[in-house]
Amino acid sequence: MSALALGQRTLLAREALIGLALAGTSGAAVLAHVFAGLPMSFTVPFVAVPAGVLLAGLVLVGQRRLSRLHAFSRAVVVGTAAGLAATLVYDAVRPALVYAIGSAYDPYRAMPLFGQLITGLPPSDGRALAAGWAYHFWNGLSFGTVYALLRPRGGVASGLVWGLSLQLLMMAAYPRLLQARLDDPGFMASGIVGHSLWGSVLGHLVHRWGNA
Repeated sequence: MSALALGQRTLLAREALIGLALAGTSGAAVLAHVFAGLPMSFTVPFVAVPAGVLLAGLVLVGQRRLSRLHAFSRAVVVGTAAGLAATLVYDAVRPALVYAIGSAYDPYRAMPLFGQLITGLPPSDGRALAAGWAYHFWNGLSFGTVYALLRPRGGVASGLVWGLSLQLLMMAAYPRLLQARLDDPGFMASGIVGHSLWGSVLGHLVHRWGNA
């Protein structure tokens, strides 16, 4: 067994917990806004961004350290790349799903609102739209990182479970955040099918790239 494989098998719990806490701050910002009233204009720039910078620093350090730190940083890199690829697939599929069922639901309606909450600008402002989309992709990368830290070996089944777990969180938060209805077939179909596909792609890529 190689040193890298041994490091992946023996990843310290505290290292994983640190990575999970840092990577999870972007998603936690939404939940804190919805359920605790903490403004995203504070949590994103002053909590999530510094946490992301710290996580990136740990990766850069870990790439040149002992095997367990190498395994940690590798899981973050693989999870980030796989999260980006899965999010691109997720965003490409959702409009087709909504169109196929004849729904008027806008699958991208969260991005302008995220941008407004982060910047304080009107949702139609270009800067708010840019911030909202950046935050959306950041979430995709962060959730991919969390998954890779929890399941360094990946797998379609575990990725599917992770994607559907995020769908449950979205179903709890988005009705209040976006005034979305759980009986809206467009919202439900784009979410359930989209997150199922997102998680399956994520799990497959983490398995493929993480064990290469």
